[in-house]
Amino acid sequence: MALKTCLMIGGGGMAGGWIRWWTTQFQDRIKIIGLVDVNLDVLQKQKEALGLSDDQLFTDASEALATVRADFCGVATPPQFHKDGVIGALRAGMPVICEKPIAGSLPDALEMVAVAKETGLPCSIIQNYRYEPNKQELIRIRDEGRLGRLQHVIGRYACDYRGYGTWGTWRHDLEHGLLVEGSVHHFDMLRFLTGGNCEQIVGMGWNPEWSSFKHESSGFYLLKMDNGVHAFYEANSSAAGITNCWHKEYYRAEFEEGSVEVAEDDSVRITRGSEVEEYRAPPMDWTNHTYLFDEFLNWLDGGPPSQTRIEENLPSFAMVIAAMETSRDNQPKRIADFLN
Repeated sequence: MALKTCLMIGGGGMAGGWIRWWTTQFQDRIKIIGLVDVNLDVLQKQKEALGLSDDQLFTDASEALATVRADFCGVATPPQFHKDGVIGALRAGMPVICEKPIAGSLPDALEMVAVAKETGLPCSIIQNYRYEPNKQELIRIRDEGRLGRLQHVIGRYACDYRGYGTWGTWRHDLEHGLLVEGSVHHFDMLRFLTGGNCEQIVGMGWNPEWSSFKHESSGFYLLKMDNGVHAFYEANSSAAGITNCWHKEYYRAEFEEGSVEVAEDDSVRITRGSEVEEYRAPPMDWTNHTYLFDEFLNWLDGGPPSQTRIEENLPSFAMVIAAMETSRDNQPKRIADFLN
C-alpha cells in the first residue's frame, strides 16, 4: 500500500484525535503535508508533532486548498464548516474523509453529495459506532438467519450530562444538540442493524426541568424502515439512573425465533425462550475510527467504496432533520420528503 499524503483541515479536538491515530497506527500509510486550523496555538503544537514547516500551516482553508496538492483531504471541523472544506477539496481533485455529521444543514449536505457525485471522487463520512465487535456480530446473526426473520430493533442511549459542561459547554447550548451530536450516530446504527432505510419517523423531544441543556435533551422516536422492520429509539442526556453512554449503548433485536442484545464490553446475549447464551463477540483488527481510516485508504488503492460514503450516509443525516421537525409538531415525517 502506497503512502498517501493528506491535507488536514482541523487540528484540535476530534481532529487532534485523527492526527494521533494517523501518527501512531497509520504512520506508514498517511503523511500530513498541510494543516489548517484557526487556532495558532494548535497549529504550533501540531507543527512540532508532525515536523511541518511554516509554509505547510494555514489558518484559511481556501488558501490551503489552492496551495497544497495531496492524495486526499481530511475534514474534522465543526459541522457548519464541513461544506466549504469538502466541496473545496473535491473541486481541487482530492478525495475526502469527513467527520460526522455531514454538514450543519440539510441544504449543505445535499450540495456536498451532488458535488461528490459530479466529481466521482471518493468521499466518506465517519460513522464509527458500526464498527465494534458486538454490532458486527449482530449483523452476522441477522444475515445468516440464525434466529429467523427480524421483526424490530430497540435502541437506548442514556448519559448523565446533568452538570453543565459535562458534554462540552457548546453542546449544552447547541440547538438540537442531542440530535445533532448524539442521535446522528444512533439513527445510523438503527439503519445498520435493521438493514433498511427509514421511510417514516415520528416522535417527540423534550427538556426536563433539571436539565443542564438549553434545548431538548431527551426524546422518543419510532421508525418505520423500508424493509418492513420497525425500530424504537430512546435518548436521554439527563440520565440519573441506568446509563448506556458512549460505546455502551443498548440495542435489542427481536427475531422470530429469539432476541439478541448488545451493549458494553463487546458482549452478546442471545435469548431463545428460557435458553440464554452469553459470549464476547469475535475481535476485529480495526474498530471505530481506525476501521474507517483503513477502509478509506483501501478505497483509494482501488478497493471497495466505504460503506459510509457520503451518498449512503445522507439518509442518516436526513433522519436527524426529520426528527427535529417531528419534535416540533409531533407529526410523522417521510424521509423521502427531505431527500428530494
